[in-house]
Amino acid sequence: MRTSTEHVASAPAGLSSTDLLLALMALIWGVNIIVVKAALSSFLPLAFNAVRFPLASLALMLIARLMGAPIPERRYWKPLALYGMLGNTLYQLGFIQGLGLTRAGNAALIMAANPVLTALISHWAGQEQFRLRHWAGIFLSALGVSLVVVGSGESVGFGSTVIGDLLVLGAVLCWSLYAVGSRPLVHALGATNMTAWTTFFGTVPIVLFGIPALRSQSWSSIAPAAWGAVVYASLGAIVTGYLLWARGMRTLGSTRVAVYSNFTPVFAFLAAWPLLGETPTAWQVSGGVLIFLGLYLTRYG
Repeated sequence: MRTSTEHVASAPAGLSSTDLLLALMALIWGVNIIVVKAALSSFLPLAFNAVRFPLASLALMLIARLMGAPIPERRYWKPLALYGMLGNTLYQLGFIQGLGLTRAGNAALIMAANPVLTALISHWAGQEQFRLRHWAGIFLSALGVSLVVVGSGESVGFGSTVIGDLLVLGAVLCWSLYAVGSRPLVHALGATNMTAWTTFFGTVPIVLFGIPALRSQSWSSIAPAAWGAVVYASLGAIVTGYLLWARGMRTLGSTRVAVYSNFTPVFAFLAAWPLLGETPTAWQVSGGVLIFLGLYLTRYG
């Protein structure tokens, strides 16, 4: 396992193509928030996931095969299945069910804990060590997300939504464990192959859990735009987003990539400006600045 000194030395010192691709990842995921929100007016949540994940899994498998990636050796199957279920099955189920039991503002705030949890787990696992400035950047990024949420006007409140909050927090923890734990698989199998197989293993239980929703889904009432959302959420948010995330993991490490994910709500409100006519507030702009400063301290500090 690499030490932090070795990792920092191998990471690009300045702005690299990986940074630009991670910014693209955050943009794709930010737009995806709006796309999925619109799609769920036609789809049942579990049915939506049960449709988009097989499509994404098939696409990733095809990409891996076209790139000449071999079927992983048997010794990798168990960790691939474990992290596939953590980062896909449990994450998706916890987030969707939790979101239904809590406020959107609560969920956004809890999601901002992703870089913090990832940093703590990575530090504990010996993958990355951080100086005070790095920790300051991580928490500054989380504060920036809080300002974005406050500025968006989303309702926030704790107490009666504790079960939903805990489910969302559990989902975030699953993703953080997946991010840190799967990093050795990225180096062993390659970013594309690891992503394809963890998505495949995570897709199987997602489909099984979604069978009742698939049976209850009113297929005739699904608008063409909702099917377009399935394509975007599959080939964009999962296939492209996951591949960019895995590349960043290999180059920059799990925590620095996690900090980039905090740009997702920033790109979401920027996308909502032309698409939905929602003008960003001063709080949102201030939050975006703090997220950028947090990224700078974490990435370049």
